[in-house]
Amino acid sequence: MDTRPVAEGLRAHKKRRTRERIAQAALDLFARQGYRRTTIAQIAEAAEVSPRTVSGYFPAKEELIFHLQEEWFADLERRLAERDVREPTLEVVRAWIEARMPEWYELAQERRLRRRIVASDEALLAHAARFLDRAHDVLAAAIARDLGREPDHIEPQMAAAATVAVFKALEIGDEAEPGVGLGAWRERVRRLVDQAVRFVGAGIESLR
Repeated sequence: MDTRPVAEGLRAHKKRRTRERIAQAALDLFARQGYRRTTIAQIAEAAEVSPRTVSGYFPAKEELIFHLQEEWFADLERRLAERDVREPTLEVVRAWIEARMPEWYELAQERRLRRRIVASDEALLAHAARFLDRAHDVLAAAIARDLGREPDHIEPQMAAAATVAVFKALEIGDEAEPGVGLGAWRERVRRLVDQAVRFVGAGIESLR
């Protein structure tokens, strides 16, 4: 009997749990003693792994803060790259946000903590800004395809900037308050997204 698929599944599960344990240990230490004062050796000790293992999973220290954003954004990039030519960029963004809502709800407290850690360190703020720049470039290319323009033209650049502003607004408005269930929170975020998509979408249509 060939057990390789099962073994591979178990290995992947173990790796994922180790990665999560390291990331959680780092987050706890960053919150208690600050990002700068926390060392890789301390994170390794808290996670009960070697410093080499920490660096293997997270080659750069800032990845311990931004690894989830990296995964989420990579998923959005993939969806935009694989979309049907007739599917507008904003509809892909809307569907992506909708698909991520349950995970964001479950991680609401952790996301708030990560934002506080980022806000306390200039280097992390700069890294977060680079994420937004990357989002702008990806969205500009996708919207340019919708409009039949080049990505560096003013129309897709303006529309991408407006869409990035939606992401920034959602960071402020999408947090679940204590006692608010997933359904109510999801409906609140959905209304915010729908308003933003209509606003930005109207601007894109006016540029066609």
